[in-house]
Amino acid sequence: MNTTKSVSIVFYKGRGTLAEKLIRLWTKSPYSHCEFRRSDGLYHSNDRFNFISRTERLEINPNDWEVCEISLPSEIIERVERRQLRKNGTAYDWMGIVFSQVFRLGLHDKKRWFCSKSNADDLAYAYRLMQRSKDKRYEGYLEELHIFGKITPQNFSPHQLYTLMQSITHSHAS
Repeated sequence: MNTTKSVSIVFYKGRGTLAEKLIRLWTKSPYSHCEFRRSDGLYHSNDRFNFISRTERLEINPNDWEVCEISLPSEIIERVERRQLRKNGTAYDWMGIVFSQVFRLGLHDKKRWFCSKSNADDLAYAYRLMQRSKDKRYEGYLEELHIFGKITPQNFSPHQLYTLMQSITHSHAS
């Protein structure tokens, strides 16, 4: 069966809290947060107010969010989405924020998440699943997502992930 599912990474550019304004200032970006919009319409990331990883329905105002959509094989998306559910309830990766985002040392807690780390990790996981399978049907997807085979998710801010997603969605449109 050769079906795909569409998912998106959505990037928050709305008014935001003081903390979100500081993130934008630090990253020199309009984006302070990102979410993984799943194929079932739910969103997965760390809640931007209580910092706990969760999957839930959100009302997304299109004026406040930038959407980067991507289609991937259904069986891969299903595995990514099951894995996201296992992330639910985990605490925020403050160590990763301080030692990967602020001081750029790449240090982080492997069992905790912040938004862009979690979202980049989900796409890197999809890449690894397809790469390990050696299924020829995945070759185009692997080419499209090749950069996710080389990244360290904790090093990505929402802006850096947005830039990466833009290069993927634009190359896909060509």
